[in-house]
Amino acid sequence: RVEDTDVARSTKESEAAILEGLKWCGITWDEGPDIGGDHGPYRQSERIEAGIYKEQLEKMIANGNAYRCFLSPEELDEMRAEAERNDQAFVVQSPWATASEEEVQAMIDQGKPYVYRFRVPFDREIVVDDLVLGEVIWNSDDLGGDFVIVRQNGMPMYNFGVVVDDAFMGITHVLRAQEHLMNTPRQILMYEALGLKVPTFAHMPLILAPDRTKLSKRHGAVSVGEYQNRGYLASGMVNYLAQLGWNDGTKQEIYTKEELLDAFKMERMSKVAAIFDTDKFKWVNGHHVRKLSDEEALAMIGSQLKEHGIVKEVSGAFVAKASQLLRERISTLTEAVEELKSMMHFDLEEMLKTDVAQPYIEDGSIKETAKLLFDAQAEGQFDAIGSDPKAMQHVAKQIGKARGGVKKKALLVPLRLCLTSQAAGPDMNLFFEMLKEADDNVLCECVSLEKRLEMLKEK
Repeated sequence: RVEDTDVARSTKESEAAILEGLKWCGITWDEGPDIGGDHGPYRQSERIEAGIYKEQLEKMIANGNAYRCFLSPEELDEMRAEAERNDQAFVVQSPWATASEEEVQAMIDQGKPYVYRFRVPFDREIVVDDLVLGEVIWNSDDLGGDFVIVRQNGMPMYNFGVVVDDAFMGITHVLRAQEHLMNTPRQILMYEALGLKVPTFAHMPLILAPDRTKLSKRHGAVSVGEYQNRGYLASGMVNYLAQLGWNDGTKQEIYTKEELLDAFKMERMSKVAAIFDTDKFKWVNGHHVRKLSDEEALAMIGSQLKEHGIVKEVSGAFVAKASQLLRERISTLTEAVEELKSMMHFDLEEMLKTDVAQPYIEDGSIKETAKLLFDAQAEGQFDAIGSDPKAMQHVAKQIGKARGGVKKKALLVPLRLCLTSQAAGPDMNLFFEMLKEADDNVLCECVSLEKRLEMLKEK
């Protein structure tokens, strides 16, 4: 159901974004504005036109639970100021609650604007057995007096609209944020006034920013579509959001949607607000990136490479191998481009000036490693790259022997510096397998192994 009575905020574009965001997350529905169903219309604006709220409003007027109120904003401001002067809570006590039909009609005849208010009973205990919070009790005298249910323009207020919609759409369970808890007693009073069955309520913890304030854009709270554009996966988003305010009692943190469906129990819902941690979200998403199949990685990561002009088409052995290699090294899809550029970058001049290279230059490790690499090339040891998944390991092993069995770091860091100009990076066998597949589909900087060795010899 689309609650679109806020004309300023409700547009076709905003509705489409909500529906697309839900669909992207894999959340589907049996009835709705886009597919129809037995309980339509599914937009509140269309339900207004159908007279659904008007009919229920008239019922409440007839049974004395609602009335027209002609209080002006100025009169309400004065009542509020008077309560403040007397150090009292502001409670709406409208003189129109007891006005005669003649008085009301006289105001209507004068064209005076009015709202409809719900008549709140005095000293009435309202109890809800909340699935998350347990028993919650209010007294009607603490609700601020008679509240507006229909605006001057005829638009139903939120509390009235959702009561009518939930009841006539057959909603049995209302699960929502705890900030809606204070709406519950007012809604229960209206359910009862209309003779409707009160649904089961569950008020879930809010999601707060790290500083425990309400989430806003400055904290990274953006639309679902924007997270999609930032390279997050639907499975990562659903996994992370599902665990804000809920856990299954285990230490498991990475779930498929099917595992979440199996594990979810309302009893495990927390009463305490959850913190939206962008770093943790990214970490969870990274796990889901690594769970992508080869085909999914090719389609998703390959699309990023094409979109940013790294390759012409999402096809060929280079793109396939690059996608598989990047899958293990990124947390979001949008990191793929910079990660690949970083891996492919080869600059020996720059490397020889770095702090990390200095100890290996001074002790002769880089020079010795370079000579041994030239020997390996002459012996054809690099020819097996692409057919032998351990080709680079064999090369490293031979160099290690020739260097007298040096420790792993002393062996591998100079080897990497010579072949990649970087001290750390991806599995070298996989990297050079990918590099070997570079063809005219590849548009970014691409220095072949042969060219790297040639440049190394020149240094």
